[in-house]
Amino acid sequence: MASPVLLFFGAGPNVGLSVIKKFRSEGYKIAAVARTLRDDLKTITDKAIAADLSSDPSNIARIFEEVEKELGVPTVVVYNAYSLTFAADDNDPFTVDPSSFAKDIAVNATSAYAAAAAFAKLPPSPHPKVFIHTGNMQFSLVVPQTFSLGVGKSAMAYVIETAANVYGKAGNGEKGYWYFADERTVNGDSVMSKVDGPAHAEYYWELVNTKKQGPWNATFAKGIGYKDFESHRDRRVATVGELMGNLGLMWPPA
Repeated sequence: MASPVLLFFGAGPNVGLSVIKKFRSEGYKIAAVARTLRDDLKTITDKAIAADLSSDPSNIARIFEEVEKELGVPTVVVYNAYSLTFAADDNDPFTVDPSSFAKDIAVNATSAYAAAAAFAKLPPSPHPKVFIHTGNMQFSLVVPQTFSLGVGKSAMAYVIETAANVYGKAGNGEKGYWYFADERTVNGDSVMSKVDGPAHAEYYWELVNTKKQGPWNATFAKGIGYKDFESHRDRRVATVGELMGNLGLMWPPA
């Protein structure tokens, strides 16, 4: 049986390297996509691809084709890429320049959707097929300063929820199982800049080995795994300063 393949979009030094190292240790072939290819990424992947995900979304299909041709069919896809332009006025979300907004949406939603659509078209595999979108709390929290990121995350939450129901549940996973993974503190707060790479690696590995469609809104905490923090509650409005303060961090940074 051919080795399973992980295709990772947005392979940075924290979540990216941690997840890649975990899956590599479990026998996966690794393809990683990043805007800039660092040496540490090149040394632990079977194929490293430099790509600007804010440009033509048709590049996503080309990446899938390259990986399938050289390594095999991607059985696990993680979309971890994001783009963020802070609002010029902390209290006015519509002070994001439209061109910057368009660039952010291209990365946060359009290319992410293209990756999801390409994954759904892949042929069956004897290995578990799982698509994981690295989300954040903005699906359930309004943060005006990071408006463009929140719009993208909310859009992809809908994409993942739809896919989980249509493909994961009703389709019995033939087109994969689908998750919007969102790390929280043990109290359910946003982790903000305290994102834990190894915690993502362990939880993503757990999701892949569940072998059935679990809760698509996959909120989790380090050392705990899945915990339901979002049972049908209204979204409240928060500020970056408030959320950073919850973690004992200063905003703006000194």
